[in-house]
Order: sequence, then C-alpha cells, then structure tokens
Amino acid sequence: MGKSKIFGGMLAAGISVSLVACAGSASIRGESGADLTLEVDFAEAVEIGGVRQWIYAAGSSREAPVLLWLDGGPGGSELGTVRRYLGPLHEHFIVVCWDQRGTGKTRRTSKSLKGVTVERYVEDVLELSRHLAARFGREKIYLVGHSWGSIIGVMAAARAPELFAAYVGVGQQVNSVENDRIGWRMVRDGARAAGEEKVARTLEAYGEPPYTDGAQYFYLFRRLYEYSPHPPRPSGFDSTWYFRAREHALRDRIAVYRGLVEGVSEVYPQLADLDFERDVPRLDCPLFIVNGRYDLTCVATIAARWFAKVEAPHKELVWFENSGHNPCYQEPEAFIEFLANRVLGSTATAGAERAAQ
Repeated sequence: MGKSKIFGGMLAAGISVSLVACAGSASIRGESGADLTLEVDFAEAVEIGGVRQWIYAAGSSREAPVLLWLDGGPGGSELGTVRRYLGPLHEHFIVVCWDQRGTGKTRRTSKSLKGVTVERYVEDVLELSRHLAARFGREKIYLVGHSWGSIIGVMAAARAPELFAAYVGVGQQVNSVENDRIGWRMVRDGARAAGEEKVARTLEAYGEPPYTDGAQYFYLFRRLYEYSPHPPRPSGFDSTWYFRAREHALRDRIAVYRGLVEGVSEVYPQLADLDFERDVPRLDCPLFIVNGRYDLTCVATIAARWFAKVEAPHKELVWFENSGHNPCYQEPEAFIEFLANRVLGSTATAGAERAAQ
C-alpha cells in the first residue's frame, strides 16, 4: 500500500532535496557507527519477467543468509531508507534491495505501469528469489515485505514456501477494502474536526472504497498521515530518504515519484478483492509480523487478526509501541535486533532440528 508520508507534505521536500544530491555508491554504517567493510557490494540489472530490473546487494559476509527486501508502493523505492536506517542489518544478512517495475533505475526499461498486474509482480518476486538463491548458493532466502511489499510477499510465500527460510511482514496489508474504509472514515472525521470541510465533502462525494478511479485513492492516501494518530515520541525518521538513494541518478529519483503516482492509479485498484483471511489460511514457511501500534495506513489490528488465525510451522508477532506504518525505520535498532535474534535465531534453530531428524 502507498506510504502516506510520501503522499503528504514531505513529498515536495524529498524531491527538492534529491535534486541537489549526487548519485554514487552509499556507504553503509554498522552497529558501531563506522562504515562497514562489505564482502558483497554490487548493483546490477537482472532480467526478470522479460524486463531488465535493477537490484542492489550488500553484506559484510559472503556467508550470511540472503534477505530480499520488498518495497512499499506500488511503485516506491526504499533503497535509500534501508541503507540509511538499517545499516547494521547488513552485518547479519546479505540485504538485496530491488527497483520494481516502473520505479528507480528499472523505469529505464519498464517505462510505465500501465497494464502491469499484481500477478506479474508476484511472478517477479518468485523469479528474483530463485535467481538470488542460485547466485549465492542458498537453499532458501529470507523475504521481508513492507506495506505494498507485504502484499506481494505473502502471495509469493504462499505460492512457493519452499523458497523462503521465513517471511516477515512489516506494515502488513491483509484486507484492502476493510483497511481503506477505516482510513476513509478516519480522514473524513479528522478533516471535519479540523474544519477542513471541503476534504470531508469530497470524500463523501467519492463514497467509501473500493474505487476504480486511482485518482480517488490518491486523494485519500495523501491525507492518511495527516489525520492518523501519531506515536508519543518523535522517531527522527526522515521520509525524504525515499528519494535520496545515492545509487539513483536524478532521473531515477524522479522515476520513484512517477512510479508511486502511477502505482496508485494503475495497480492499487486491482486489490479490491484482497483478503488474506479468506485466501491465505495457511503459510507453509515461518511467519513473522512486525506491527506499529499506531499504524492506520495498513491497519495493524487487521494484521493481528489474520495472524491469530493463520497456520504456519512457526509464527511470531511483535508490536512496536512507538511506531506507525514504518516500524522498521521509526524503531530501527529494535527492528534489526528482532530480525537478527528472533527471526534468524528461531529459523536457524528449526533448520538444525530438521537436519538432525
């Protein structure tokens, strides 16, 4: 699902900051604050689904497990935020970021999201996952999906669980219509309470989601952050980093903005029937959910409800009490610790037990 911070007031600031930055290779800082020495560090185009798509891999050890990060959007890029806020994660994993169709460098070859289906994205995830497993000589990889990435992440893990050592959902989307109707009511009521009667009347004229018109979704999503409850302590998370990946040239940063706008209009309306409680009652790989207590972009209580029902060989849910939709960036130290200790630790133990049987 689209990140409301991007569609809010930080959008213009992010674009203006990115215009004056220079493209290059970003240094990645470890837990000590010093730049990491990387044994894996490359950016390259890989043919996925008949299109050359860019991936960026970095890790301090060639022997570390591989983690594929699925960005929010549709059409977004989190390369800049992952490397800015999750640097120490690269001490535990080879972290692979990916410019999906229509965004970042991949927009040079995948010019538009017109006609691109959710199914196509899922097939891309599976093809890229197989490529990474083969390239690094791994039987399985770890899959992390944030926001929109959590949609295609669950779909991929449900379809080919044998590929994944674990699936981790962050800001997990479960039911798009229920989710968006909650957001619609929140924005309408918040706008009315703030005296923004025009916003409230516009939403009432649209009616409650789902919409077939992506412009109506855009109107709603760009106001979600403004009217959402905020965590009690500021996190210091700067959303302009979505547009500031040093690996992206100016044209690629502009492509991130264009991809987000186009993703909402072209791809998001396809999710009107999304319901994982109905369609994914079981996941045959370990499942971890990271919920921000104040997340009403992808409503955290819906994710918790699905988590309580879904069957999995191992599952855990953790609440980040000072986070909204971006717990991975709002509480990065706790997030890294959770992945390194709970996710990696529990799945490695389970793997060793299976091997001993």
